Amino acid sequence: MSTLVGRLSRLVAPLAIVAALGAAPRLVAAQDVYGPSDLSAAPKLVSPAAAARLIARSYPEDLRRAGTAGVVSLEFVIGKDGKVESGSVNVVDAPAPALGAAAKSVAEKLEFVPGKKDGQAVRTRVQLPIQYKP
Repeated sequence: MSTLVGRLSRLVAPLAIVAALGAAPRLVAAQDVYGPSDLSAAPKLVSPAAAARLIARSYPEDLRRAGTAGVVSLEFVIGKDGKVESGSVNVVDAPAPALGAAAKSVAEKLEFVPGKKDGQAVRTRVQLPIQYKP
């Protein structure tokens, strides 16, 4: 019986710590990701014109015809290579789910000059608004 209690306590203790810390596991996994306030140079789009074309092409035609418009807020990580990291794009807010999906597909194709900290390219978490208007 004491062996079972010992095993359970080894399993439950880490779970209690994770529950007590809340978001700590996410923060630990993202230690090498910097926010805009930590940078000496913010990331910049390689081509704002190319981004505008991607946004225009991604606008779902049925939503454009219906006049559904608005701003989609995204959050994602830009890698040291300036590419948006696969799987990091999250839709924070969208006026319609289809606009959120469209904006997410755009973000995955964007290229940036990476953010820098002390002259070195670093992974950077950014928030980006994408506006759709008919």
